[in-house]
Amino acid sequence: MHGIASLALVACFAATVHVPIPGALDGKVMPPRNYEGSLEEKAQEAIVVFHGGDKEGTGVEDLVIKISVQGSAKSFGWVVPFPSRPEVHREDPRLFEELFDYVERRRARARTTKGKWGELEAAAEGKAVDVLSRKVVGEFDVAVVRENEAGALNQWLEKEGFKPLADAEDVVGFYRQKRYVFACIKVSAAALENDRAIDVHPLRFTFRTGGRDGIYFPMKMTGLQTEPFDVNLYVFSSAWLNDSLNKYGYVHRGFRLRFRDYDSPKCEANVGKTWSSPGDDAYLSPLASRLPTVTSFFQKLHPGERYYLTNLYARAMRPQDVRQWRDDLWLFPYYTDKEHVPYDARPGACAAETWTKTDK
Repeated sequence: MHGIASLALVACFAATVHVPIPGALDGKVMPPRNYEGSLEEKAQEAIVVFHGGDKEGTGVEDLVIKISVQGSAKSFGWVVPFPSRPEVHREDPRLFEELFDYVERRRARARTTKGKWGELEAAAEGKAVDVLSRKVVGEFDVAVVRENEAGALNQWLEKEGFKPLADAEDVVGFYRQKRYVFACIKVSAAALENDRAIDVHPLRFTFRTGGRDGIYFPMKMTGLQTEPFDVNLYVFSSAWLNDSLNKYGYVHRGFRLRFRDYDSPKCEANVGKTWSSPGDDAYLSPLASRLPTVTSFFQKLHPGERYYLTNLYARAMRPQDVRQWRDDLWLFPYYTDKEHVPYDARPGACAAETWTKTDK
């Protein structure tokens, strides 16, 4: 079985809001400079669509994220890490509602029936922070930047009106050394002029991972907060994911399986499901009418492609533990040979940091 790889990038989110924000992705939520209260990310929720390949650098990922925070600030900053410059687009929040409903219905059926089984950018010389791109996406102004000198990102954030990341050089420096970028997002001037509640729609980041079989999800930045957080991931890939087959499985990173698609007797084995046309798919067709937004999403991005959906979760993750991770979360396909080392986990590859040293 072959899997999918993903890229890393760092995103800063700044939004003006009048109500608590629903939803979530990994990162560090930051209040504006004049806000003295608590503002913490309570949940992370994301949709990942991965395309791998047979050569290094062929992995491409779509990462759709939304955020859930507690706090009363009318504006906040959000820093999340990724390895290359992404394209950024808005998406429909109903994607998450439909996938939640889909998984719950599949799990209910399972209780009564048994089934079988971004190319890296060169930084401009001489700048402490390079602004690689800037555009308005829906209500948000998105700047993609790269830090080239220690402390420069904090200076940039302060200039943008947000508190610096306190005691964070170990984490920020980790991404700086890997040449990751930061997508910094704030409410656009046009949206602010209306003086109204902001439509906090999910954002999709599409980027190259630099690898071939490792699926990336940013986690280390969340280690800078103080409160435990939950994570819920919907991962679409060409293969099942490694759970506990060997040390590369996701259970060793604190994640558990809620649900994954399987091949029924009516399905073609080991090819995935046609999410862009669920009505024509033997496995998806019974629930196709409940997936209109998901169907449109895949028709728009990946018509005709096939994927297995895996829903993973982690509860009450301790930030201090995540901060000690040697890298972010990397997921790998379920290679049936227990001795097989995923390509991106091998020395010198994009996901090798965790496994090329003695595990803690």
